[in-house]
Amino acid sequence: MKNAPVTSPRKRRPILRAVGLVVLAFVLVYAAFAIYLATRPVVIAFDPVKKFRDSLPKVAKPDDAAWPAYRDALVSLGWEQGVQKDEAVNAALGDWPGQAGWSEVSKWVDAHQPGVAAARAASKRPMFGFPLGQPFAGADADFFRGVADRSQLGQDASNREHFPMFAVSLPYLGTMRALSKVLLTDMFRAGEQGDGERATQDVEAVMAISIHVSEGRLLISDLVSMAIRSLAQRGVLAMLEWKPEVFTDAQLQRLQVALRSVPASLERIELSAERILFEDAVQRFYSDDGSGDGWFVPSWKQLQFLQEVSAASAGSRPWADARVWVYAAFVGALRPMGVWAVAGRRETMDRHAEFMKWVEQVPNASPREALAASKAIDARFGMDRSDPKAATRWFLQSVISPALANVTVTFARDRAHRQMACVAIAAERFRRANKRWPKDAAELAAFDRGIDLLDPWGPGPILLSSEGSGFRMWSVSRDGTDDGGDPASLSDFDEKGDWVFFAPRGNLDRWKN
Repeated sequence: MKNAPVTSPRKRRPILRAVGLVVLAFVLVYAAFAIYLATRPVVIAFDPVKKFRDSLPKVAKPDDAAWPAYRDALVSLGWEQGVQKDEAVNAALGDWPGQAGWSEVSKWVDAHQPGVAAARAASKRPMFGFPLGQPFAGADADFFRGVADRSQLGQDASNREHFPMFAVSLPYLGTMRALSKVLLTDMFRAGEQGDGERATQDVEAVMAISIHVSEGRLLISDLVSMAIRSLAQRGVLAMLEWKPEVFTDAQLQRLQVALRSVPASLERIELSAERILFEDAVQRFYSDDGSGDGWFVPSWKQLQFLQEVSAASAGSRPWADARVWVYAAFVGALRPMGVWAVAGRRETMDRHAEFMKWVEQVPNASPREALAASKAIDARFGMDRSDPKAATRWFLQSVISPALANVTVTFARDRAHRQMACVAIAAERFRRANKRWPKDAAELAAFDRGIDLLDPWGPGPILLSSEGSGFRMWSVSRDGTDDGGDPASLSDFDEKGDWVFFAPRGNLDRWKN
């Protein structure tokens, strides 16, 4: 058997030399590209906060702005640095009759009627007028002293490592939500005292506050606005189940008007402020070739900021997800690898614009339809995080605006919840007029704008019954199945069970949890 030929060292040298030259060439090209990326200019073309402020409605005259009047009312109610200074009262805000803190907070609201009345008066002004995007001055500086300091994010629009839009302070959001709880506390107290007019005015004021808070259409403001409306909606339903006799027929109609007072423009998601925020992030994280394109070339400080944003939005450390290597790839010698994996500037902007357009075009529909649309959008654009490659390629979008489609469901639920509160009012009005509860949804149309009352989660009308556990009205809820309307079912977003939105029993027992 012949031995296999052995390649001599002399014959192997040209092969090794060729391989070495190829490797060297690759290293040189790679290093040159890394140096090239490090020298690409990052151009700050616009001041995002100025662009945002230019989009805000302008106050025609000082008395049009509600915020100064709200602030003065809050001061008279004992708010300091945006927080109620009486800790016991602060802890009890939101409690209802029969709950642990009710005795304390009801006495407090009795003693502060002038401040509550001042808050109601402020709510009647046509604009909110909070100085968004401006440093606090005068009475605002005193009121918010020591709170909501976001200056560490940087306010210099010309510095690429500053984040002016993220630095815009919104300390009024928590404060206005707390003020809404004060008014709802006063509503229940008015109910105890048989004062239907005051209770009605309190609901009208809470709804007006929710509209004021949306001024500027920042998404977080819209979410807080809807949370405030949820307080009003639940409060009205609870009052109707507990003490409906407090309200006159005219006051019940005013409650329906108040619950429907949200302008149509505020009932849809609107993302102009989020567009400014994303465009600003792009101009800071991407180089600019002068023709609308460029490379993703963030600094390490910027990546640390993205980590914090991602952790806040996802509820977990981004270092643990599939994109961890991307963070490392944008430092030093590894940057070309990251640039290869992540879309360029023009492609990123085009895809984000398409995504935002799809989100804003979700129809002003039922929660069921909005949920289906949001799932379809997330699947189309890879925003459900099931595809690590998509999360990497569209890196900036997946960190800054990952769940916008889901917010359309929140808007739809907000409309549905207020509509069902109006339906409950219609049922009470029907009972007064006919000395009995309605037998089906069709009987209620005349007491609610004369339209068919449809189940927001189902294919047909709302469901109601007087059998078994007594009169109740319900929706099939998220699972789409009619389970008979158990009065203990208060949510419309559980995977199973109905949403029983009205079940009058003369008490607040089912609302106390």
